[in-house]
Amino acid sequence: MLKEHLEIVTGNSTYLDDIHFDNEVYLYVIRSNYARAKIKSISKPSNALLFLTGKDFYAEMPVISLPNARIARMPVLAKEDVNFFGQPVAAIVTENRYDTEDVAEEVSVEYEPEKPITNVYESMKDEDIIHPNLKTNVSIDTEVKGGNVKLKEKADVVVEREITQNRIVSNPMEPKGIIAYYHDGILTVYSSIQAPFRIRNDLREVLGIEPERIKVFAPKNVGGGFGNKVPAHPEYVIASIASMKLGRPVKWIETRREHLTNPTQGRGVSGKVRLYATKEGKALGVEGEIIVDLGAYNYTLNVTTPVFISRLLTGPYKMDFISVRARGVFTNLPPTGPYRGAGRPEAALFHETLMEDLANELKMDSAEIRERNLIDGEYVTPSGLKIDKAGYREVFSKAKEIYNKLKGKSKGVSIVVFAEQISVPPGEGARVIVGKGKIRIIVPSGPHGQAHRSTFAKLASEILKNDNIEVITGTTEGVKEGIGSYGSRTAAIAGSAVIEACKTLLETLKSRNITLEEAVNSDEEISVEVFARGDVIFSPGAHVALVDVDRETYFPRVVEYYTVDDVGRVIIKEEVEGQVIGGVLQGVSQVLWEEAKYDENGIPLILSIGDEGVPTALEAFYKTITNIYQYPSPLPSGARGVGEAGTIGALPATFIAIEKLLGVKLNRTPVTPDYIFSLIEK
Repeated sequence: MLKEHLEIVTGNSTYLDDIHFDNEVYLYVIRSNYARAKIKSISKPSNALLFLTGKDFYAEMPVISLPNARIARMPVLAKEDVNFFGQPVAAIVTENRYDTEDVAEEVSVEYEPEKPITNVYESMKDEDIIHPNLKTNVSIDTEVKGGNVKLKEKADVVVEREITQNRIVSNPMEPKGIIAYYHDGILTVYSSIQAPFRIRNDLREVLGIEPERIKVFAPKNVGGGFGNKVPAHPEYVIASIASMKLGRPVKWIETRREHLTNPTQGRGVSGKVRLYATKEGKALGVEGEIIVDLGAYNYTLNVTTPVFISRLLTGPYKMDFISVRARGVFTNLPPTGPYRGAGRPEAALFHETLMEDLANELKMDSAEIRERNLIDGEYVTPSGLKIDKAGYREVFSKAKEIYNKLKGKSKGVSIVVFAEQISVPPGEGARVIVGKGKIRIIVPSGPHGQAHRSTFAKLASEILKNDNIEVITGTTEGVKEGIGSYGSRTAAIAGSAVIEACKTLLETLKSRNITLEEAVNSDEEISVEVFARGDVIFSPGAHVALVDVDRETYFPRVVEYYTVDDVGRVIIKEEVEGQVIGGVLQGVSQVLWEEAKYDENGIPLILSIGDEGVPTALEAFYKTITNIYQYPSPLPSGARGVGEAGTIGALPATFIAIEKLLGVKLNRTPVTPDYIFSLIEK
C-alpha cells in the first residue's frame, strides 16, 4: 500500500481542521438569503471580536479574462447589492467556533428584494440587466471559426443536437477552508488547496501584499478538490484581513451547507450544434452555439469556458471546418467554474451524440462511423488545436472489440471516443536538495488524493538510484515558481520537472567531482531548481457502456462499463486505475443523479449532499473494467494524463447508451426516472 493511503486508513492523516494554532479565532460568514436584492442596512453584533462588511473593506476577486469580455468581478463582501443566494455580505470573528452562529444571529440584514434571473435565455434578452454598468447580461460573445466553412454546402446530411447540461456541485469529501495568520509582516496561509502559487497570486492581487510576504501551505492530506480548490475564494481574503486586523490566526472551515451554494459550481452549459457530413459518412464540420451560465459574476476563469468548450467540439475526428458562437451569460445563481473535466466532458457529449445521430441517419454502425473519421496521428483541428501523436487507433480497436461482444446482449450499449486535452502549459517547478543525510524534493503541486509523493519519489529514485527520498508538496516555500494540480497535468509536467531536476543535480555533482553519496552525507546542502516547460498534449480514450432501465420504476442504471485509455507511461498502475474508476463514477453520476437545483427565485432546493445526488457505494455497484494503453508523451516523464478521462468518456457513453436502449433522443441531464417516464409516455 502506498504511504499516502496507509496514513489515511490507519488514522494518521492530517487535514486542515486537524491543524491548530495557539490563540486561534474563528471566522463565520453571513450570507444572502436572496438571489437578488439591494442591501439597505446591516446591524452590528455586540459580542464579536471583529465585524466586517463591504463598507469596512471592499475588494473584488481576481479574474482570468479575455480581451473582448465584459467583466463583473465578485466582491469579497457585497456592498450595495447581492446577486446570488449565499453571497457573502458580512463576517464575524469569535473566540470560540461554537459561539459564531450565536453571534451571527445578532446581525440583521435588511434587504430590498428584486426579481432574479435564473435562466440564460431569459437573461440574454437584456430586458433586465444584472450589472447595469455593463449594459448587457452577456459577458462574452465571440466566434470560434476555422477551416473552409463553405464546405457545408457540399453536405448530404446534417444532424443537430440541442442539449442542456445541468449545474452540479464539486462536493469533495473535505470542503474548503483556511487558516490565515499575519505576523511580523508575513501572511502565512494553511488551506485545503490544489494550487499553492495560484492562492498566493490571488491573495497578492486582492490584498496588495508582495508575493514574498505570503507563504502558502497545504496540509499533508487534502480531501479532494475537482477544480473547486484551485483559486482563492472570498473567505480566504476575509480570513487574511481579519488576521491582519487582530494579529491572531483566523480559521474558517466551510460547512457542507455552505459548499452547496458557494462558488464554484460545475457545468451549466447549453448548446445547439450541427454536424455536416457526406452520404459516405465523412464528417465535414460543425456549426452552432454554446451558451455557458456563468452565474452572477465572472469568477476565476469562467469567462473563458465558452470558447474552450467550442474549440473541442470537433472531438478526435478529422473535420474541415468549425463555426461556433460562444457566449457566457450572467444569471442570479452562484458563479460556475472548473469541475472535473472542465469543458472536455461538455464538448464530448455534443460531438459523440452528433456522431451517433450521423450513424443512425446513414444506417451505419456506431463504431464504423467513428472509425471512419478518427484521427490517426498528429493533427491540427479546424480551431487550431495541435493534437500530438498518440494511440487513437489502438484504444479504439480494443473498445470496438468490447463493443461488438456486448451489443448482442442489449440495445443499451454505446461506444464513444474522446481526446483529453492535458493542461501542460506553461509548465511546473521542482527543486531537489541533497545534504545532511537527506535527499529532498520540493514540488509545488497540490495533491488531493492522487499520491503525488509516491509518484515523484519513484521518478526521482529511477534517476538518482536511491530510494530514501523525501517529497514535499503543496507549498510555495522552497521553490521560486509553480503552477498546481488540475487539468490532468501533474504526472505529465510535474513529473517531468522532477526528472529534469534530478538529472541537473547529477550533472552539477559531476562537474564538481562529487558523488551523490558524498553530497548526501555532506554537512553542506546542494540544491538545483528547474521549471520544466511543455506544450499541450492529448490523451485518447474510447469507452463502452452497457445500461438498463427498470421497466416499473424507470430508474436507469449502468450494468457494465469498460474503459480503454492511452495514459502514456504508467508510473503507478493502481493510481491510474483508481483515477479512471473515480472519474467514470462522476460522469455516470452527472447523467443519472446529480443536479444543483434552484427554483424560479434562485433559492436552492438542495439542503444536503444527498439532495444534490452525490452517489454512494450503493449506486456504484456496476462492473468497471479498465484497459490501459501506453503511448509515451514527448515529455521527459512519458506520462500523459488520466485524472479526467473517466468523466469525459462516461458522460456521453452513459447518455447515449440510455438513448439507444429507449430509442429516444435526450436533451438534458440528469436523466431522471420522471424524465424517462415522460419520454416513454410520448
